Amino acid sequence: MITCEQIKAARAMTGLSQKQLAMEAGVSIATLNNIERGVQTDPKVSTIRAIQETLEAHGILFTYARDGVGLVLKARMPSDTDRVILIVDDSKEDRALYKKWLAKDTHKKSHIIEADNARDGYSAFLEHRPDCIILDFKMYGSDGFQLLAEMRKDRTPLPPIIFVTGMHNEVLKESAERQGVAACLNKKNLTQEGFYDAITRAIA
Repeated sequence: MITCEQIKAARAMTGLSQKQLAMEAGVSIATLNNIERGVQTDPKVSTIRAIQETLEAHGILFTYARDGVGLVLKARMPSDTDRVILIVDDSKEDRALYKKWLAKDTHKKSHIIEADNARDGYSAFLEHRPDCIILDFKMYGSDGFQLLAEMRKDRTPLPPIIFVTGMHNEVLKESAERQGVAACLNKKNLTQEGFYDAITRAIA
């Protein structure tokens, strides 16, 4: 099982904050903080596993050292053939579903960045320059058009943007198309095949 020191080192290598790692791993910030400080000396195996899997999804590779020292860390950066996809959605369940679908894509490997609000989504856009953004149209305190306008202020070419929304209608779809959005998908009837197709068409 990975140690508190390795969690802190891995988080530093990925640039993840405690809040981001806790959110993506599905644990509380207090729990993660206690684990990293060594206060919680006997955490649940499922909790550590969730943290490890989240760090691995962000490019950290944990391997056993030959000399029996334990686990060592190696940075595993996205290869030239990886596509970087930013998912901005305030629903943890929806983000997990999209990640699961992308992981099943045998044709193209995806390096996935997550954000659960528009502010963090904007920061992730600036830092990672993704190849495609999967954007929930309606989030707490913001909507897709507001984030789109904010990203355009950076004066750099935007990647293809795909709206996903439970408020899907023709007016929204037409407005999104006028804003240059690559696709507008309805969460209520979204399928894995339709999700793949939208991303493939957007990035092509």
